[in-house]
Amino acid sequence: MASDAFAELACEPDPPVEELALRLAAEFGPVDPTSVRARLDALAAEVEEELTRLDPDPVCALGAVIGVRHGFSGDAREYDHPDNSMLPAVLRRRRGLPITLSVVYVAVAQRAGIPLRGVGLPGHFVAGHFPVPNGRPELLDPFHAGVRIAVPDLPESLLRPWGPHETILRMINNLVASFSKRGAIAEAIHAADLRLLLPVEPADMERLTLEARALRARLN
Repeated sequence: MASDAFAELACEPDPPVEELALRLAAEFGPVDPTSVRARLDALAAEVEEELTRLDPDPVCALGAVIGVRHGFSGDAREYDHPDNSMLPAVLRRRRGLPITLSVVYVAVAQRAGIPLRGVGLPGHFVAGHFPVPNGRPELLDPFHAGVRIAVPDLPESLLRPWGPHETILRMINNLVASFSKRGAIAEAIHAADLRLLLPVEPADMERLTLEARALRARLN
């Protein structure tokens, strides 16, 4: 059963994505929220300092601090390991999935006053700097140490900033698949149940409910 902490925050209209990710991780093991927030604050302070240099570039500053100086990048070795979807573990190991690393970048950027959001591209998840609301973003790739990447020729609907709920839904989808692959069916069921607490479209809710039932059938 999900804790009240995750359920309550999941009901908020626009919760901080890192707080939702933190409470997601707490569903699967002990976490230290104070140390996680302090780590994000410290990274943000370094980014702010980087921005005081000549010709400050927010995208370059984020990549220089998080990706280069602190070495955050993707875990290509054990890509789908559950730890790569857990924010505290990603902060500790400096390795993770593209979407979890993007949460780190977004949380740090927002603390530093940079309008950065996650962007779900086809087959990949990156972070986008949106200096103009509803405009085309400048993209960086957290999986590859925060390097700036060219904006692909895609419809505007695919270059939009992702909200916290859909970001966490995709993170939980990754966890369901990861736990299922490893035969950790109880954990997969718990993750599947957490998805049902998020605000999703009725058709998606029906599909997610059926998937949770199918996982329970495997356990029995």
